[in-house]
Amino acid sequence: MDIPLTPRTQALILRYEHDRPVAENTARDALRRSGFEGDRDVAAVVLHPYDKDALVRAQREQDWGWAFDENERFAEALVARERELGLDLPIHLFGCAPLVLMLHLAWCLPRRPLYVYQQSREDGSWSLMAGRSHPATPEPFFIVEGLPSTRQGGRGHVALIVEVTNSIRDTALAEFQARHPSELLATVYLRPVQGPSVQAVQNPAEVSRAAEQFRAVLDTLHDRLEGAESVLLAMDCPGSLAAALGTAINAQTQHPLWLHHFNPDQRKYLAVHQISPRRRLAAAREEALTPTQWQEIQEELKKVSAVHRQLVEWLGQPEQQPLVERLGGRILLDSQIDTTPAMERTPLFRYQAGSWKFPVDLLDSFRTLRQRLGSKEDWEECIRLLLVHEAYHVQQRGPTSYSYSGSGRTGWVLEAVDYDADAVSVEVALAWRQRHRAETARPPSQALEAIIWNALESVRIFEPERPIQSLPERRLRRYLIWLFHACRFSTASLSREAHPDLERVFIEIAGLPTFPDPHESYNQQRVKLEGLDKNDTLILALYYRRELVRMENPGWVRHLLLALRRWDERPREQSQDEVRKLFEALFDQHRSLLGSPGRSHST
Repeated sequence: MDIPLTPRTQALILRYEHDRPVAENTARDALRRSGFEGDRDVAAVVLHPYDKDALVRAQREQDWGWAFDENERFAEALVARERELGLDLPIHLFGCAPLVLMLHLAWCLPRRPLYVYQQSREDGSWSLMAGRSHPATPEPFFIVEGLPSTRQGGRGHVALIVEVTNSIRDTALAEFQARHPSELLATVYLRPVQGPSVQAVQNPAEVSRAAEQFRAVLDTLHDRLEGAESVLLAMDCPGSLAAALGTAINAQTQHPLWLHHFNPDQRKYLAVHQISPRRRLAAAREEALTPTQWQEIQEELKKVSAVHRQLVEWLGQPEQQPLVERLGGRILLDSQIDTTPAMERTPLFRYQAGSWKFPVDLLDSFRTLRQRLGSKEDWEECIRLLLVHEAYHVQQRGPTSYSYSGSGRTGWVLEAVDYDADAVSVEVALAWRQRHRAETARPPSQALEAIIWNALESVRIFEPERPIQSLPERRLRRYLIWLFHACRFSTASLSREAHPDLERVFIEIAGLPTFPDPHESYNQQRVKLEGLDKNDTLILALYYRRELVRMENPGWVRHLLLALRRWDERPREQSQDEVRKLFEALFDQHRSLLGSPGRSHST
């Protein structure tokens, strides 16, 4: 995105035009009336120019993803441009957009002076109504109802309803209860002390106080409801106040926040986006890092570099030449890791340049993974699995860092490509164990099981949402394939198998409702892992060694999906054992799945 900044730029006017145009001269007049310079060295840019034929409000619930991605790409481009010019600009926001997008845009612009203007209903003029540094009134703006006073247990969601202009509690709560009938841990209401009305917000001091209270509520919910999976937010308020509330959100220290937009035609609230730590782009994430956090990210990169160096040195030994040929040549051996973390979107492995570039968010995920695994050896194995997987894609002429964009559109083909890359990375991991950790490589079937569990952990770090509440269809199949293999190797009949194999299995779940993936710009289908209590159409089918098998128990399928959804919430050994028990029930019904290679069975 072209943002017209120069080294002399002192401020930026941001016109946000989803619902209607914002005249630039009117915006500059508003700056001058508010005591700011309105012309000299003040740049102006339009984020999403108004288009009456492409109104986001007319989109389906699952089709809003592009609008939130647009906000994040703008924030990323702004940070990059400012870094080039040595700037740190205040932003004057003039927004004509849905409340959820106003809130999200402000969240995307952390730790900078942000001034938000509100348009008058009477004459269309703009006036300053919110400023990140504006002093707050000492009196509360909100009355807070329903906030837990002590710590509570349980798992589920929290309903958070902000009603400033109109009372919305009945409509919003009915929608949340319909979506999560038995999963609401608490319902919290925020309303002005004087009651909801179009005149409820009078000045920037009240808006600052409202943002402070909103932040305190989110912090308290995180502290007192540790089992909450997300906060379900519905609001009716001025756009300037919605943006101010966005500045109070800290995805790193608060529960994931589901944003709900009210559709007047359907008379219901639509869940259009989730704010969570994984949604922060690298540049915006880097902007929020403290010096200590930045040092930790650099230390993580050093650990990754050490794993890469050891892997390359081992593969360079003459006795490993067959593995090198299996990988398609010296692509991995001749590569190096860039010693500076990436703060912008960039190819992970530019194999033609022989260079790996790891972004801040991925390195942060590596650190979280290391803490979860609790084992240096397991963590290093996860890194090796990733390196080999990506390098093998090159010899496949597959989804490399140059060509991966849009590859998910052909999900079944990509699944096959990923399977081969996964299988080769597991094969290399087993060879590494046999050479460096022989005690963990025997018997081979148990070693393969342990490697596959690590491979599954390394895949999960790329999920854009935590906890995982939905997955692309192809990614779900990838999980199911490797869960099948891991659980198969864990059985007593195969645990001592001398020559275990990773013969391809085809597996899928039918009956899951799908929707377009909001995290992708192309049409990829995504499936929900929650709200399946009443779905009795679920069935799992797999095809393995010329045998078709079905699991037609919807409850079994629901438990498997629930285990995937809650994988990160429990110790990994507990999560693994839960899945083993489920597959043991499958193997009990279809014992031929544990047979030796080469046997065929009638169906």
